[in-house]
Amino acid sequence: MYPLNPEEDDFLVPGHRRNQNFGERLRQFHNEFDSSIRAILRDCLFREVNEQNTLTLQILCPNQAVQKRLIQKRQKIGNEIRWIWSENVDQFALCVDKEGLQCRVFSLKNYLID
Repeated sequence: MYPLNPEEDDFLVPGHRRNQNFGERLRQFHNEFDSSIRAILRDCLFREVNEQNTLTLQILCPNQAVQKRLIQKRQKIGNEIRWIWSENVDQFALCVDKEGLQCRVFSLKNYLID
């Protein structure tokens, strides 16, 4: 898991996204949101998980309130992931650790998996 520290680098130009590493993509992802969502994302952890040839971007939320707020923004989150990770990520998951990892998974192709 990687914490998001958006202040480390300047905003990245979209044309350079193919050569970006994971941290650069996270900073770009973070910068696409308004300040209220950026504040929420700052408390989250991120990782890429590859299971059965399906790459998932997992966003680990610090609590259920944050998870619910991000679920409300799932369309915007999905659009930004499609744009930044277009060649890789098949789905994203908003997760919270409550007696084990509990995730809401959203397909970037079919929208919602649940």
